Amino acid sequence: MRRRDLLVIGGAMAVAISIPPILRRRVQDFDFEPLEGLPGFRRLELGRVSAGPVALIGLDSDAVSAQTDVGDTCNALFGQAGWAPDKLPIALFSDYFCAICGEFEPRLHRLAHERAELRIIRHELPLLGARSVAAAKLAIAARAQGAYEPVSRELMQRNLRPGDSALRQLADRHGLDATQLKADRDSAEVAAELDRELALGRRLGIPGTPALIVGRTLVIGSMADRDLVRLIDLEISDSDPPCR
Repeated sequence: MRRRDLLVIGGAMAVAISIPPILRRRVQDFDFEPLEGLPGFRRLELGRVSAGPVALIGLDSDAVSAQTDVGDTCNALFGQAGWAPDKLPIALFSDYFCAICGEFEPRLHRLAHERAELRIIRHELPLLGARSVAAAKLAIAARAQGAYEPVSRELMQRNLRPGDSALRQLADRHGLDATQLKADRDSAEVAAELDRELALGRRLGIPGTPALIVGRTLVIGSMADRDLVRLIDLEISDSDPPCR
């Protein structure tokens, strides 16, 4: 074999060997941007989202942000438990009619099940119209009877038919009082809670679902498991989180 051929083959092999590290760097390098108006938080835009109309439940974005008091952002995101030293909070924003959410949300919960240091806080962000709003209200109403998580999981797995019959069947499956569930769904308290969730989403500038805040990082769109794990590890190692 001629020397020139050997050099060509050698160069090709060198390129082939160098490709995996290059690809790994592209996967692992995050392009963070500061989250405007929220010191200490940052933003990472990765994947596709399911977005909806600006007008929701009769309120446009300006009305929601102006009239609804979200209060302290950290408390609104992570609840009273906040950011405990041994727990990394992950705030998930989801819509029951978002197909991307239906694939991403179970992966996130499986990861949280495997890692005890993670705490998931789910937020309703119904951006895909009236049916999304109705499902979100029903899930919030189920919280009054201690059944938010199982009802939320069911609504994510299958669409609930409209009407009282379907509501009663759902209540029966979860051992709930159907009359109370319906009354709570239609109550001013549930409507106000959903308004706060929508206002929180707008304060964060979330354009669609899924979205999540991993520690101090807002992630827009679905995220590959390997990237999510690395981001979690980065946040756990952060010595100066914004919510302590």
